[in-house]
Amino acid sequence: MELFVRKVPPDITPTQLKLSLATVLHGHLFQHLSETPINFHVYLFPNKRNPIQRYSGFGALTLPSEEHGNLFLSLCQAGRIRFSTNTGMVFSVSRNRPREDILREIQLSPYVNPQVQEERERRQQLLEQETIAIDQLQFCWMCRDGTLSIEWEDACEGRCILRFDDERREIQTEISFEGIPGRYRIAMPYSTINYANAHLYAGVQPAIILNLAAPPKYEVSLPDQPKRHRLSSLPVPEHAAIAPYASLDIRLVCHSPAELTHFRRLARIAQFNSMAEEETPVDKQRQRFSQTLLNRFQNSLRQFNWQVAFQLEGLLRSLDVDVKEILKLLPHILRVSRSKGKVYAAQLLRKFREELRRTWLENEDVDQPALLLKLEEELGNGGAMDPLVPIDGNFFWAYHVLIGPTSMQLEGPTLEQSNRVIRSYNPKSHDSFLRVSFVDELNLRYRFDREIDGAHFIQTRIGPFLRQGLHIAGRKFEFLAYSQSALKEHCVWFVKGFNDPDSPRVYVDAKKIIQTLGDFARRDQRLMRCPARYAARLSQAFTATDAVNVAVDSVIEEPDIEVELPSGKKYQFTDGVGTISEELAREIWAQLKAVKKKGRSRIPHPKAYQIRFKGSKGMVSVDHKLRGLAMTLRPSMIKFEAPEEMNAIEIARAFDRPGDYFLNRPLIMLMEGLGVPYATFKEYQDRAVQQTRNCTRSLDAAANLMASYGLGTAYRIPSILTQLSKKPMYLESLPGNGFYQRMLSFSVNHALRMLKNKASIPIPGAWTLVGVADVHGYLQPDQIFAHVRTLEGKNIYLDGPVLISRSPTIHPGDVRIVHAIGRPPRDSCFEEESIRNTVVFSVLGDRPLPSCLGGGDLDGDTYNLIPLGDFPEFTPIRQNVPPAEYEAAPRKELDRPCTMIDVADFVMEYIHSDVVGIVATNWLIIADQSPEGIFDKDCIRLAEIHSHAVDYPKSGQPVAVDNIPRLKSKIKPDWSAPETVNIDTSSNYYKSNRAIGRLFRAIDIPNEQGSTRSRRQRQPRRTGGVEELDRAMANLDIADDDELFHAIEERVQVFMDTDGPWQEDSTSDIARIFNRYSNELQAICSTTTLSNHRRHRLSEEEAVVGTIAEKSSQPRRRKELMSTLREKTNRLVEGTREALEGDDSVNVDGWLERSWIGFLLAKSYKEDFGAQSFGWVALGSILDALAEIRAEMEN
Repeated sequence: MELFVRKVPPDITPTQLKLSLATVLHGHLFQHLSETPINFHVYLFPNKRNPIQRYSGFGALTLPSEEHGNLFLSLCQAGRIRFSTNTGMVFSVSRNRPREDILREIQLSPYVNPQVQEERERRQQLLEQETIAIDQLQFCWMCRDGTLSIEWEDACEGRCILRFDDERREIQTEISFEGIPGRYRIAMPYSTINYANAHLYAGVQPAIILNLAAPPKYEVSLPDQPKRHRLSSLPVPEHAAIAPYASLDIRLVCHSPAELTHFRRLARIAQFNSMAEEETPVDKQRQRFSQTLLNRFQNSLRQFNWQVAFQLEGLLRSLDVDVKEILKLLPHILRVSRSKGKVYAAQLLRKFREELRRTWLENEDVDQPALLLKLEEELGNGGAMDPLVPIDGNFFWAYHVLIGPTSMQLEGPTLEQSNRVIRSYNPKSHDSFLRVSFVDELNLRYRFDREIDGAHFIQTRIGPFLRQGLHIAGRKFEFLAYSQSALKEHCVWFVKGFNDPDSPRVYVDAKKIIQTLGDFARRDQRLMRCPARYAARLSQAFTATDAVNVAVDSVIEEPDIEVELPSGKKYQFTDGVGTISEELAREIWAQLKAVKKKGRSRIPHPKAYQIRFKGSKGMVSVDHKLRGLAMTLRPSMIKFEAPEEMNAIEIARAFDRPGDYFLNRPLIMLMEGLGVPYATFKEYQDRAVQQTRNCTRSLDAAANLMASYGLGTAYRIPSILTQLSKKPMYLESLPGNGFYQRMLSFSVNHALRMLKNKASIPIPGAWTLVGVADVHGYLQPDQIFAHVRTLEGKNIYLDGPVLISRSPTIHPGDVRIVHAIGRPPRDSCFEEESIRNTVVFSVLGDRPLPSCLGGGDLDGDTYNLIPLGDFPEFTPIRQNVPPAEYEAAPRKELDRPCTMIDVADFVMEYIHSDVVGIVATNWLIIADQSPEGIFDKDCIRLAEIHSHAVDYPKSGQPVAVDNIPRLKSKIKPDWSAPETVNIDTSSNYYKSNRAIGRLFRAIDIPNEQGSTRSRRQRQPRRTGGVEELDRAMANLDIADDDELFHAIEERVQVFMDTDGPWQEDSTSDIARIFNRYSNELQAICSTTTLSNHRRHRLSEEEAVVGTIAEKSSQPRRRKELMSTLREKTNRLVEGTREALEGDDSVNVDGWLERSWIGFLLAKSYKEDFGAQSFGWVALGSILDALAEIRAEMEN
């Protein structure tokens, strides 16, 4: 509401008036209208007649609501208001409506004391105006002795300044170069600056040193360009060569000592607190990265095998060594490579790199050649370095390169799930394939910046690699293709040419590989004119899958079940789904589980699989009418014609269990907008918080928590804890086990973060199931059938009204109520086959239900179901809003057949134009900001844009960023703030009154220290010989209160003597397994951090739990890294468990003995990195062996 103000004293300022009004509006007379002090806006009209007197005596007061305005006027008329300034101001209702932008601003943003606001504006103005003159710009390398080696410098007196940018939170150095147009900027965000050191070097040279966690951003402003261009380095001689290596320590020599005082003052004003004051020695003569040395190194790589050369370049790119250091190591590596082979040499270098990281972590000086010799002696013939690999043949060793704006990281090889193309070639050729990720510094995703010409940077940085090839360790790789999931992570495949060992005369390169995949034009004549669609078809062959060699008796092609409406609109009810016989479903499962030893998997075979078969993709579910090894495919599944010899069925996912149901922020926002009350969400969040807090009370509670959030699954911690809590051990808790308690602490932290930052609230009794079609036509429109079989063997049939949705939800019609028919009716198709752990959709009616749920289909989409009979509180007041219906985005086509160069251009365009995240975020924030919530016209518009953005990878039609509706206000809801921002001290966020805001504020998260630079823990070391191990285990001092050890020992003693003696072969073998395990775990913890800094490493507890405690401004990056962490540890643990179990010559008693030795060894070396987690692996193996023994006895 706007009020008109008269008789304002001419000498009063807006700040004084606002302070005066605040004494009233924030007083006791208004407290009942708002829990927090209200915000309001004051405007004084300028005096146009008398410029000497600034204000006219009139003004406007805008209040957040009519209720506030009416109360204020009534109190004024009653004479109950007294201002702190003695004035005779008169207030009345304004003839004008309040401006929408002002009203929205005061409704959303918190009240800020105008004096504080004035001070903030004064600070920003001061920082904009004041700069520091720089005479020399130097890029340096921090040597191990603490000396800065100056690798590149520019005498830039009169051409270079330093400033603080308060809005962008950056320290910026601006410089110009003679004869080169433009003004160049070196931007260093505060978040990437480890510390700034301002000191007087040698008593005469004033210098500022900026130590960074990531290279700075290089940018240029050109006279004729509206946006700045981003660069990989400065455009001056030799800087491009040293920038990837010497961009983390920047030294700025100031014009005078007074500038150091000036810098410290500006740092205080900018609230930049990472300051240090200590003299750092410098040396201009060391030249650790001269062009001559870099050329020598690159030329030397040609004499090494690719596997060794990759590790050498990776060692340099990781910044663990400089060029001079690595050149000294080359003769030794060459000798090792020739005498012990390329595999040994590459493994030795990986171990050397890990040891160097450890020395950086512990600030330990090291003689590198001596360390390399020591490692070679310790590792002997290499057996201790052989990786622990699961026997599953669907994995391969993948090499990975991450290309940033300036730097490049080389990782691997790591064990990854294979794909059709990789499996097509001999394992000896697998190292010719390279996974390449395009990332911003710190491995974050590229972010849209309205001030930067992002497309230009993508073209100039990434374009040359995709179009002309990537040179790594003296080898040239060319762009090959990508999978759809990898494209979303901006990751693609490259390959270097090779001669196939199975066909030595055949030279294989990217073109040859593409040619072998199939005929892509036969089923779609226009396909080759659309680079995005063509690449999407290629991507099928690069999807990570498990292959099963089942000889299918018959492949039947049946038409899709379709409907055509009077309007001419067509829908497919079987979009992406076919069927298989019961026999084929069993045979697929038998082959998938054939690699699992000794009956570990007793889960019934799935009734639905997501597959790739020749040129087809989609879902298949069991049809009880099919006989033999039969499969039915539909035209919607067949994307291209593949060669006949590609006849393996590839399994992308087997649906062997139901998925749990979790709420999330967009779903809660939709449900609230449709009338589900806040109290419903709060009740289930409170339950989840209570469950989280209770996990410390019992092993069973801890197991439930970890299972709910998928924590500790690689190490099977939930299963182990459940077994320990039950008969015959009945352990309640492990209070004296420090490692277990820290695991719990990380688990609690993870669960609370998921609740607070994602609103990931579990709803036990609701389910997430994959969708399939009722091919027999039994179900009526809006009916579903769902049979849930839990892992415990309980059968549940959903009955009655069900609230169904599919993630992502973004349109009011994306949440619907359908009817579940309950138990299979007599004589129905579901009595014959219930297709357990799926939701079966009707094929009758005018429109497929999945298409109403965010444009879903049956090609592997999963659906979220809440049975409203059990959860009536989730019933929305506004039900079944008409679903969204959008025209498909037109394909972006060329006027000619496309080439892989066109596909490369699409990849670059996609990296720049991938706006799905921006659209979803804007939708959620606008729904929070707008009084209309999810029904705001901008939200409805965003839902349509989101649909097109999701289709972009296949249509090639990008969403124009300018078409995305902007936020209603720059002030954002508090729940949207990154973890790294303190919202209590920031005026950029308001307290959201929506459900997700209130849920967000209801949870406090204790700080948890995870990945670290300083935490000390003994490193993995090579355990001694058998005699030393025997002594260590014989002298093992087990505390009386170590309930876990004594409980396990009591169970094991039933079948063997737990005091030994052991077979010498078993003891030495377990020692080697432990050494290999601990070395690999250290590598995982060093390379799976949010920071690439050599002093960062995950804790052992984080690795076991499968979480990363460090905060990140990009939660998606943290999520991706946690997924990678879990995949890596899962494969390591699987390989370790198989090694403990032994080969086929080891019986179950030997398996138990080997596992017990591993358990004792972990206790003996419990202070070493990796020992504690190895103990949990051994414990799980003991429990499995005991279960196997019991099963044999029962049989």
